[in-house]
Amino acid sequence: MNLTIDASVFVSAARPSEKLYPMSYRFLQKVKGAKIFCPTLVLPECAAAIARPTGEPLLSRKLVSLVKNFPGMTQVPLDLSLAIRAAEIAIENRLRGADAVYVAVAEDFDSILISWDAEMLQRSPEFVLAMSPEQWLEKPTRIGGPE
Repeated sequence: MNLTIDASVFVSAARPSEKLYPMSYRFLQKVKGAKIFCPTLVLPECAAAIARPTGEPLLSRKLVSLVKNFPGMTQVPLDLSLAIRAAEIAIENRLRGADAVYVAVAEDFDSILISWDAEMLQRSPEFVLAMSPEQWLEKPTRIGGPE
């Protein structure tokens, strides 16, 4: 089972004050060491999501380091072919550019796309299985959920 995890999951797991913190944290504990494929875009997205509202660069750098070194993580660079595929996905599904990059990575690596972003989950094409961390935790092992 391969996973592509959106920055929203890492960010909510890094902030105990967030409503989704418990579920995000639990999900990430369960998937440590799984085959995870994320675009390199996940790093600046996580950095900005912490630094902008908090003004705390140390906390932001800590999250970037944790994501970069997350067990099982493979960082997928945004090269021209991935960017072109993401652009097509964005056009066809009316997705934001960054969201389309995650979908393209999930497609390339036959991954389950995990996100808290409702629009991404709703608009992801049928060829990519997309779900929230909560949905993944509730799924039986046949699709990669916990036992």
